[in-house]
Amino acid sequence: MASSSSSARVNNKATSSAPPAAAAASFSSAPVPSLGDLIGHQLRQLKLEELHYTDELQFIQILTPVKRQKLNREADGDVQKDGCNGGGDTVVALAPLSRPEYGGEEDDDLIGAVGGFSVSSPTSTPATTTTKEPLLDFRTHVLKWFQNLRHQTGHFKSEEESRRLREAGNDSYRKEKHPLKASDLFTEAIFLAPARNTLAAALAHANRSLVLYDCGLYAESYDDCLCSLDLGFPEEYLPLIKLRQAACALKLRNFTLCEEHLHELLHIELNQVFETRTHELWHQCEVLKVERFEMAVQTGDDLETNDMKAFEIAWLDNSSSLHSTRALARNSLIFESEAVAMVPSGNCRVCDCCGITQFIPFPCIYCSNRLVVYCSRQCRFKHAAIHAVECFGHQIELFESFGEVFGMPRLLQLALRLLITGLPEMLAHCRKKPTLSKLWSCINGALLERQDIGYSSVLRLERLEEEHSSETLISLALAAHILAIYLSKCTTFFDQLEKSLPSASRMSSAEWELLCAALLMRHISQLRHRSLTHCRSFVLPTDPHVFSPLNEFQLWAAPMRLQEGHLHLLAGEVAVVAYAVYPETLSLCRHSCSSTICSKFSGRKLTALALLDLPAGSGIYNCFASGNYQQLRQGERSKELEEHGIKCYCSACQLSHTDDQFYKFHRYRCDNPKCMEIFTPHALPHAPNLRWWLSEEYTQPEYNGAELIVCPHCDQAQKLEWFWSFNTSLIDCELIEERCKLYAAIERAESQLMELHECKVALARLLLEQCLMVHREGATVLDDWEFNKLGSIMRAVLPAVVAQYGGQSIEYVQYFAYFWDVMALSNYKCNDRELMQMLNALEFIADEFKDIFINYYEDYISPKYAEKSYGSVVDTQV
Repeated sequence: MASSSSSARVNNKATSSAPPAAAAASFSSAPVPSLGDLIGHQLRQLKLEELHYTDELQFIQILTPVKRQKLNREADGDVQKDGCNGGGDTVVALAPLSRPEYGGEEDDDLIGAVGGFSVSSPTSTPATTTTKEPLLDFRTHVLKWFQNLRHQTGHFKSEEESRRLREAGNDSYRKEKHPLKASDLFTEAIFLAPARNTLAAALAHANRSLVLYDCGLYAESYDDCLCSLDLGFPEEYLPLIKLRQAACALKLRNFTLCEEHLHELLHIELNQVFETRTHELWHQCEVLKVERFEMAVQTGDDLETNDMKAFEIAWLDNSSSLHSTRALARNSLIFESEAVAMVPSGNCRVCDCCGITQFIPFPCIYCSNRLVVYCSRQCRFKHAAIHAVECFGHQIELFESFGEVFGMPRLLQLALRLLITGLPEMLAHCRKKPTLSKLWSCINGALLERQDIGYSSVLRLERLEEEHSSETLISLALAAHILAIYLSKCTTFFDQLEKSLPSASRMSSAEWELLCAALLMRHISQLRHRSLTHCRSFVLPTDPHVFSPLNEFQLWAAPMRLQEGHLHLLAGEVAVVAYAVYPETLSLCRHSCSSTICSKFSGRKLTALALLDLPAGSGIYNCFASGNYQQLRQGERSKELEEHGIKCYCSACQLSHTDDQFYKFHRYRCDNPKCMEIFTPHALPHAPNLRWWLSEEYTQPEYNGAELIVCPHCDQAQKLEWFWSFNTSLIDCELIEERCKLYAAIERAESQLMELHECKVALARLLLEQCLMVHREGATVLDDWEFNKLGSIMRAVLPAVVAQYGGQSIEYVQYFAYFWDVMALSNYKCNDRELMQMLNALEFIADEFKDIFINYYEDYISPKYAEKSYGSVVDTQV
């Protein structure tokens, strides 16, 4: 996947020029063309300068010029129950193929695991057809491509490997007495279990339910029991599962559900052990019911509330923006909203429904890549309607295949979700018999202005307007067409659309396909502008779906509670975890490189807080670049924003010296004793952001002594001896001698790097990362002197992080996580003011991570602050 700042693009190999005749010959000779071949073939048949259109529907019609309303059903390959299409043509019904792993058997009735049908082979065209239209050729090869994807996927699953991991989990639980490790092994067994034989997954779910019960995760344990029963858990062991369900329900204080399962057990022939345990649970349930009492709850009338909306939508130059309706104080709430659509980025494991990242995963058993996971059966049920449309796409790894051609394949999946969640809602408001042209006019007219239709707010979003058709634009339009074909041939989505219409009329499948392709093209243009929101959070350095490969279970002392000194491993990486759309809030903010809001992402929920005091009527601005005026130079921001169709005229970009705020984090003192001037290098090869310490072109040993940075005052290359010494000693930091060299290198760097320099922050993080690893693995146990040294080094650079990213940023939390580990492992401390600033910053990270940080503080830091001897520690000078 491309970086989060890159726009959708097409690989050069997909659009390389070739003679038309040769290209056509090679294309037709290939039995199954790739996606790049499909798009490249269509591009070679088009002349960009001759494409003129007014809207997305006309654009799709130009790219696919066949009159779809006249295509008969036999050529279209659709299934008609009544035997005729909208024009009265007789058709032959084609039965869809079954899922590849089921061999024609009926699908199990699993909530959230209902996939689409696989594709049917296209039938031959009627004898009356004398010419082969480009559209039919394109559709035929798209369907062949779908079939090829179907036969290439689903090979990583193994029943034998799942059984092996399940047995390893049993050993970890019974012999090693390590339930967290056992849970991870059972989770991996679930991911590797094949869908054609669900018994392996059923047994893994059952085993994991026992471990989760022992860990106190009763809701997850109960869900595992239900999954096990759904997947065919053996009947002879049914009392075991029912007993565990009753115990979980009792722990959750759901007495009715507990009694229901106990009644089921009483109707089953039980051995003496199970019968005794059943009566024990019944007695405990009766006792708890008697002890139950009602608690007094403070009502809303007792609380001081302010229901006045903090923002309103204003219109300027035919575009909308947000303005404050009243004066807002710094850190006050401006708006909260839920994403209308969201897709995981692929960087970590994310619940496909609610968007949280820390949970016990429940995967869809049918998806071949097991990318779709949920935190509970409840989320799986809520997401069932969407996943029913996408499931077959995940079975053939359709969305991953787009990544071979496009820089941001998740953008296409997000556009698809906007369509499948919004279009049925809008069609419910159509009253007359629709035709394609009337429905399109209505979508762009009366329905567009409806405030009671959520999908209308999506359609009103601004789009990326391109003056001329480009290969990227056409390629995305063809991708939208491919997704429309997928909806037509691999899902029952068009049948759902027909049911959404209140009238008895019926549009042809070809018309639905054309309408959906046009709407998908619109959503892609909106997401390429500023409607695509990058939701950032902490990312664990592990496999996105299971934790066993890197032994992440070793992080945890208990659920949501980390081992001492392991906090920096949880917060070590920050990345985009999901892409979302907020059409009525964040997407309506104007751009400014000096944002006035701080966005907190917690699952699907977005919370925007004021970064500064805002008077009534002031604009609410958000920075849509990957960095603000302190993190990126103006030229780099402008280039990035132009890709999204945004031209910035904010105050930060209008200054005469626009990059001064950026350069203050990259100031050096010349190491020439005769010069000693302070300077900022305005350009460095191979380091566009001046962060040369991140580039391999500068950090390799062969560059030691090279002229990397040159002082503009004396034209002398900087020696950077402290940097090369630091890199050399970092390799062997398990030795006390090498660690002392590291501390000395940090001290020497202080004389050349100015106080807010980014490199100082990067070196401090590398130092603590390596030293904490050495201490954690037991190679060397650091003493109080070294911990005090490390604490002073990290404490000294935290103000630079606050200055560049802000005290409400996730980067600040990321860096002080290292500082908290030092305080947890030693007697080092900070003052109360610094500690309160850190605790306040936790309000700006996802709720599940906030809870983990609070638990860590209460377990390891707060008790030490209560000790009298803890306050006598003096900082060690660096």
